Amino acid sequence: MPIIVVWVLLVFFGLLAIYSVSIYESFALTLSLIAKWLMNGEASNYFYFFRQLRNIWIAIFMTLLVYRVPIKFFQNNRNVNIIAILIVLLQIAVFIPWIGMVLNGARWWINIPWLPSIQPAEFFKLWYVIFLSNRLLRKRNFSDKKEFVISFLVLNAITFFIFLLIPDLGTVLILWLTGLVMARYAGLKFKKVFAIFILGILGWALAGGMASMVSDRFAYIQKRFTYFMSSSIDPQSRDIWWQNEQALMAIWWWWFAGKGYGKWLQKFGFIPEAQSDFVFAAFSEEVWFMWNMLLIGLYFYLAFYFLKHLPKVRDDYPKVLWVGLISLIMIQAFINIWVNTKILPNTGLTLPFVSYGWTAMMVNLIEIILLYKIIKRK
Repeated sequence: MPIIVVWVLLVFFGLLAIYSVSIYESFALTLSLIAKWLMNGEASNYFYFFRQLRNIWIAIFMTLLVYRVPIKFFQNNRNVNIIAILIVLLQIAVFIPWIGMVLNGARWWINIPWLPSIQPAEFFKLWYVIFLSNRLLRKRNFSDKKEFVISFLVLNAITFFIFLLIPDLGTVLILWLTGLVMARYAGLKFKKVFAIFILGILGWALAGGMASMVSDRFAYIQKRFTYFMSSSIDPQSRDIWWQNEQALMAIWWWWFAGKGYGKWLQKFGFIPEAQSDFVFAAFSEEVWFMWNMLLIGLYFYLAFYFLKHLPKVRDDYPKVLWVGLISLIMIQAFINIWVNTKILPNTGLTLPFVSYGWTAMMVNLIEIILLYKIIKRK
C-alpha cells in the first residue's frame, strides 16, 4: 500500500505542476494546430494537462496487463531476447523519416497517425535492467572476474553507440550508472566500480564536448556542454543557454517563499518544455521550498521502503532486478533535478511520475508494479 500511495502523490504533484506551468505551451501548440487545420475549436491553455490525464489512464491500463505476467517470464532468456528484438525494431523506426520525430537535433519519438507518440528509449531502459539482471544472475560466481568486467564494458559500449546515433547521451548516463549499481550489488569490487565510473564519465563528457566535430547534427550537444563549462549566454538566442538561465532564475529567486500557485511568470515562454524536462524548475517559482523537499522526500522514501524490504526477498533474480529498477528511478529523478539546478549539463531527461509524457509514465508505472510483485511474492 505505501508504494501505491507514494506513486499517487508523485503523479498528483505532477498534475498540479502541469496544470499551472503548461499554460503558455498549451496555448501556443493548440493555436499552431488550428492554424494548420489540424485541430478544430479554440486554442486551449490546458492541452497538456488533459493529455496527461489521458496518459495516466493509458499507463494504468497497460500496467494492469503487465501485472498479470509472472516475474519468471522476465527471467527466461528467450523472452528477454524477443523483447530485445521488438525494442530494437522500435529504435530503428526512429530513423525512418516519415515516422521518426526530430526535436532539437535528436530523434527520440515515433509518431504514427492517430496514435500517441512513442519514445523507444524508455522501453530500452527497462529492457536493459531486465537483461542485465539475467546476465548478473548467470555470471554471479564470475561477477568480479576480468571476463565479466570486459563483457560489462562491451554491453555499455554498444548501448553508448546506439544512443549516440539518436543522439541521446542522457539515456546513456542513466544506464551506465544503473548498471554500475547492479554490478556492485552482484559482487563487483568497489575499486573496479569506481574505475569504470570514472572511465564512463570521461567518455560521456568527451563525447558531448567533441560531438559537433563528428557531425553538425550533434552541435546542440556541444552547446549544452559548452554552456555548462563556460556559463556564457547569448541574450539574442533562445536556445540551451536561455533555457538553463531562466530555469535558474525560477528556482533561486523564489526558492524559499514562492510566488504562489498559478502566479509564475517564467512559464510564459521563458522556459521551453516547461511541462517536461524543466518541470521541477518551472514549478519551483510557484511553490514553497518545503513542497520541493516533499517531492524529493517521496523519492527517498520510495528507495528506503524497497531497500528496507530487500532482505526479505528469497530469490536472487528478483533481488538484482529490484536493485536495478529502484536505481533506474532514483538516478533519473536526481539527474533531472541536478540538470534543473545546473549541477549537470542539460540531458533532455524527464522527472519520473511528474513530467508530461505517456511513454515515460507507463514505463515508470510498470517499474513500480514489478517492484510491487516482487514484494508480494517475497
